[in-house]
Amino acid sequence: MFDSLFGKDIYWYGVQAISILETGELHSPDRSPVFHIVAFVFRLFGASDQSLFVFQLLTVVWLSFCLYFARYILKSKNEFWNGLPSVMVFVLGFLYPKQAWAIGFLLLTYGFLFSDRITWKFGKWTLVGILFVSTTWFHTMVGVLGLGLWCIDKIPRKFDLILFLLLGFCPFLIPTNDNDRFVIDGKSFPIFEAYGMMGIGILWDWGILIFGKNVSDRYLPIRRSLAFVGMVLVLPIFHFADIQFRILISFLLLFEIFSRCNAKQTFKTAVSFALWVFVFIQSPNLFRYPYEGMWNPGEKAASVSDNGLLVAHHGFCEYYHFQFRKDCMSWEPDEKAISELPKGTKVYRLVYGIRMENLRASKENGNPIFSKIEPMGEYQLVLEGDWQHYLQWLETKNSKLLSIAKSWKNPYRKRPGFIQRKQKYGI
Repeated sequence: MFDSLFGKDIYWYGVQAISILETGELHSPDRSPVFHIVAFVFRLFGASDQSLFVFQLLTVVWLSFCLYFARYILKSKNEFWNGLPSVMVFVLGFLYPKQAWAIGFLLLTYGFLFSDRITWKFGKWTLVGILFVSTTWFHTMVGVLGLGLWCIDKIPRKFDLILFLLLGFCPFLIPTNDNDRFVIDGKSFPIFEAYGMMGIGILWDWGILIFGKNVSDRYLPIRRSLAFVGMVLVLPIFHFADIQFRILISFLLLFEIFSRCNAKQTFKTAVSFALWVFVFIQSPNLFRYPYEGMWNPGEKAASVSDNGLLVAHHGFCEYYHFQFRKDCMSWEPDEKAISELPKGTKVYRLVYGIRMENLRASKENGNPIFSKIEPMGEYQLVLEGDWQHYLQWLETKNSKLLSIAKSWKNPYRKRPGFIQRKQKYGI
């Protein structure tokens, strides 16, 4: 079995594609056509881990083509074509394929927008419009970023300080909502968050985005706009892991289309690749979940006869759903999820990070909290109702285990508002 895939969302693409092939509809509403591309790959090669890897490679090829073509149409006749690679092509292509396809169109959008090769204005703006619509179609957020950068580029740079200070106060002025997509986050510092997520390589590229100036004079205005965006992203504006990091890597690749090919750029690119490779070798877990350890617990959980819905952490859930075609969610079950349970089935949970001995020792008034505990390697299978009782018990005792019980390892939040809207309206 091919179980060495990279990316923490990759199996979700497989779940969506299989749903298209089997029912003609997506498992979860999404207007992006990227899942239909995965379904097409599955039609050619079958629904398997290997096919998902082929899709990732296809995404990297698409993004590479867009990067090099955008550079080609931006260069003047007297300039060398920049054939240097970008590590962001691989980061986006393997970790965020849906976003990567949209960014490919965004690279072409900005390539034609700033290119002097098309002199017919109507034709140029028509092409730019089509490419921008395609960007938004594949990923709405990337379309918003593209439009936002265009607006920022129109603002005179003398207002940068004022705008920066205004954005810096956002976390203190806007009420937060932990259950939605855009969360104003003033509790963490993005530079430390970025280092924790991706290591030293991302900080090097971020620094180049802000301070690098290796572009032709005619592209200095847009380059300064990109540098300003890079500086703004140092502020804790959005929840970093969910939103701000994705914004950052989008612009890290976009600014690459304006860079010149020379010794300075070659050095920057070489250092970037060296740092990312170092992080990859030292901490591969930053780029993937340990999928190879998920097959056995997944198979055992799927074989439980009255298992109508499994609750497990993000990554395992998508893997389980893809491999065993059984429902799973990485959120605390809400009324909608419970109402959709098949008759005669229950909600189970795979507990991660808490030993079976701790669960068995949990008693209230001398009675065990868990009526059923099945060890499954690093996971423990319990009933969801018992788990909710256990959480209340931990809170009452103010136990140290509460930090594990309420973490990414054991989903404790309800489905966010943006997912509920997708389920209801498809947007």
